Amino acid sequence: MNWYIIRHAAKEPGDFYNPVLRHQDQPISDKGRAEARNLSAYFAGKSIAAIYVSEYGRTRQTIEHAAQNLNLSPIVDPRLNEIDNGVIEGLTDPQISQQYPDVWEAFMSRDRDFRFPQGESGEEAQQRIQSFFIEHQKRQEDIILVSHDGWIRLLMCYILGLPVYRRWDFRVDTGGIMEIAYQPEFDRWKLIRFNHQLPTIES
Repeated sequence: MNWYIIRHAAKEPGDFYNPVLRHQDQPISDKGRAEARNLSAYFAGKSIAAIYVSEYGRTRQTIEHAAQNLNLSPIVDPRLNEIDNGVIEGLTDPQISQQYPDVWEAFMSRDRDFRFPQGESGEEAQQRIQSFFIEHQKRQEDIILVSHDGWIRLLMCYILGLPVYRRWDFRVDTGGIMEIAYQPEFDRWKLIRFNHQLPTIES
């Protein structure tokens, strides 16, 4: 059983605030559409049982071409949503340090977990990841997940047994592919590749 976890493709700059999500919900850009075409070619011929995306539109846009080729309809699961950074979204670093000094100090120290104001802590977001894993790893199917930078970094901490504040040690590029394989004899996940980048395919 192999799972492919993808960070959404590159997104458009600008204001695309979604009041339901309470966050920006940017669509993918021209660069993002090129990344999406790369993914479509990469997954062609693979035996994928299901595709799961977050509630953000850019995750579905990232995988829609591959989903069509695989004859699958992406399933929206809010457990794949980006960590909720609450009211600090859109603030500059100086604004965060001035308005939320405790959060800023914890962020800069990176030696403990903390909760974003009116948002989530790393542990709370990781509990969503654990819930998804417990439910789906029983099915023994190859699947694709399309999520977000912070979520994927928390996932790395989850499978490697690291504290959530170590998530800052990882970088995930747009369109980057993470592949993991479940080892039932050890009840553990093996990291096959991380932040794998595909060569550009001309349209």
